[in-house]
Amino acid sequence: MNASLWDTMRLDGRTALVTGAGKGLGRAIAMGLAQAGANVALLARTARDVEAACEEIRATGARALPLAADATDSAQVDRAVAAVLDEFGTLDILVHSAGGSQRKPVLELADDEWKRLIGANLDSTFYVCRAAGRVMHAQGRGSIINIASAAGLRGRPNNSPYSAAKAAMINFSRALAMEWAPQGIRVNTLAPGRFLTPLTEAEMSDPARHAAFVRNVPLGRIGRPEELKEIVVWLASDASAFVTGSTIVIDGGQTLL
Repeated sequence: MNASLWDTMRLDGRTALVTGAGKGLGRAIAMGLAQAGANVALLARTARDVEAACEEIRATGARALPLAADATDSAQVDRAVAAVLDEFGTLDILVHSAGGSQRKPVLELADDEWKRLIGANLDSTFYVCRAAGRVMHAQGRGSIINIASAAGLRGRPNNSPYSAAKAAMINFSRALAMEWAPQGIRVNTLAPGRFLTPLTEAEMSDPARHAAFVRNVPLGRIGRPEELKEIVVWLASDASAFVTGSTIVIDGGQTLL
């Protein structure tokens, strides 16, 4: 990559808010944005997790703001965005990575389980995009990256609320991309497959289960978090200035099967 293209991917002077940033992919994404020069606000429910993630980021010399909040509560989301503005004065990038999953057949799902999972994955998307969008409209610029899932493109048995919510997230993001383009706001989604995170590590540590899973992945492995964070940095930066309304699938080719 030549120097000029690297320069367009720098995020110096910009501020990013990452939800679901206490662990896993969200935490890796926050670190990637900080490494690219952004100030980063990290939001997650557990204060201990976001504090630890912020300490890791600050050790690199970057600025980080911990926000213990529930992305399914619109009032808490609004307060978190206000805190970002108080701390950094701007909000240029939103990465919404918070969500949740539960494996259960449809016939065994209770009403409250369905509502909880739709809320965690879809309601939260609406709340954080609306709150960040208000700021970005006033600024006349912004980049929103919603972390969906390959399950939103092909469905996942025994995980119907998650699949449904992630599919809706993708189409909601496309609608926002059209609605907010005149205000200089770009909205894109990523649809990751299986990545190595604390949530998947136990499952993938079983050699038989790992082998069974990767047999259905053309590239023959699961993803590494750093492979996602680099794409997020690109979507957040001026290098992708003509990209909006896109869904980028990062699953080793699994959705091709």
